[in-house]
Amino acid sequence: MFPARWGATRVALLFFLCGFAVLLASCTVSSHRKVGKPPTVSGKPPVDVSGKAPVVPFPSDPAASRFLRVLFDQKAEEMTLSAETLRVWDADGRLVAEISGSAAFSCIADRIRIDGTRLLGGSVDVAGAPDLMIDKRRVGGRVRLLARNGQLLAVAVVPLETYVAAVISRETPRLFHPEALKAQAIASRTYAYVALRKPRDSAYDLVGSVEDQVFEGVDDVSPLFSNATLETSGLVLMYRGELAQTVYHSTCGGRTESAVNAWGRDVPYLRTQTCEDCSSSPAYRWNYRMTQAEGRRVARAMGIPAGDKNIRISVAGLNSSGRISRMLLTSSGVSRETQAAAFRSTVGYARMRSLWATIEPDGDEWIIKGRGYGHGVGMCQYGANGMAKAGKGFREILSRYYPGAELSRGTP
Repeated sequence: MFPARWGATRVALLFFLCGFAVLLASCTVSSHRKVGKPPTVSGKPPVDVSGKAPVVPFPSDPAASRFLRVLFDQKAEEMTLSAETLRVWDADGRLVAEISGSAAFSCIADRIRIDGTRLLGGSVDVAGAPDLMIDKRRVGGRVRLLARNGQLLAVAVVPLETYVAAVISRETPRLFHPEALKAQAIASRTYAYVALRKPRDSAYDLVGSVEDQVFEGVDDVSPLFSNATLETSGLVLMYRGELAQTVYHSTCGGRTESAVNAWGRDVPYLRTQTCEDCSSSPAYRWNYRMTQAEGRRVARAMGIPAGDKNIRISVAGLNSSGRISRMLLTSSGVSRETQAAAFRSTVGYARMRSLWATIEPDGDEWIIKGRGYGHGVGMCQYGANGMAKAGKGFREILSRYYPGAELSRGTP
C-alpha cells in the first residue's frame, strides 16, 4: 500500500495531466503576432471608461483558455528538471519515464536525451508533482521541452491568473499603490488574452521576457500582487468590441508616445498625452556617458567602419512627441542614417533608457541626456502609481492611458 501522501500526489498529477492533454491538443496558431504592434480596431463606437463605467460581458471566444503556454527566456543544451515525481511522455503521448527527484535533459541535434541515456524525439512533455522546477525555478505542474537548433526550449503551461500575478510581481515594484497594481494586473491579463488569440509560435503563446512580459516562474509572488490579481479577476480592456493592445512602459518622462510614432500604426487609444505623475521615477531624468570604445562598437554594429577615432554620432530627426526618430553615424568617410530604435537597441536599453533624449559630443565621448524609460506607449507605470497615490482608482488610471477602452469581465 502506498502512503497517503503518495496517493494525494498521484491524484494531483492526474488532474494536471488531464488539463495538459486538453490544452496541447487544442492550441493552434491563428497568426503570428508582431512585437509591440497593436491589432486593427473596428466595430462599435468607443465607450469611455470612467470611475462608474459599466462592466460589459466578455464575448465568447474558443481561444480563451485557462492556461497559457509561456516560453522561458532561457535556452541551453542541458536543463535539470526536478519534482517529487517526474513523468515524461514522448510526442505520441506514450509514457517513457517515471523518475523520483531530478533528471537532466539534453539536446542532441534535434532530439532530446534523458540523463545521458535514452534518446527521444524533438519534444517531450514533463509533469511534476507537487511542483515542477527547472534549474531551481518553480514553474508549476507541466512543461514541454523542445529541441531546436541544438538547444532546448522550455514551455511552461501556466494557469492564466497565476501567470498574471507572477508577471506583475516582476514588472511592478513592491512599493506601488494597490490601485496601480490592479491597473497593471488588468493590462497584463489583457495582453495575455491577445497572445492566446494570436500566439507567437505553434509551440507557445508568448515569451517570458521583455519581448512580451517578464515571467520567471511562480516563486516569490508577494500577497500584494496576488491580491491585485484576485480583486480584478477576469477583467480585461476592450475597444470597439476587440481586445485592446495594453502595452505599457516604466516611465514616460512627462509625455507618452503614440503608437504611430513607435510602430507606424495609428491606434486611437495609444496616442501622445502629457503625464507628470511619473516624476518620482528614478528614470524620470537620466544621463549616460558613451565612451569612444563603446561608440566604435555601436558604429560597427550599425555597419559603419570605425577603425579610427573620427566617429560622429548625431540626431538626424525627431518625431512629433519630441523623441528621436533617426540617427546619423559617420566614420572614415562613410555616413549612415538609421532608425533611432535600432540605435537604442544596439547601445542597450538599460544605458539609453528611452528615445526622448539628446546626444552631445564631449571630447572623444558623448553625453546622452534623456527622460523616461521604455518605448513610452500606453500606460506609464510610474505615472499610474502617481495617480493612485493622488487618490485615483484603477478605472481612472486605465481610462487615462487607454482612452476610449472599456472594461469587460469574462472567465479565462
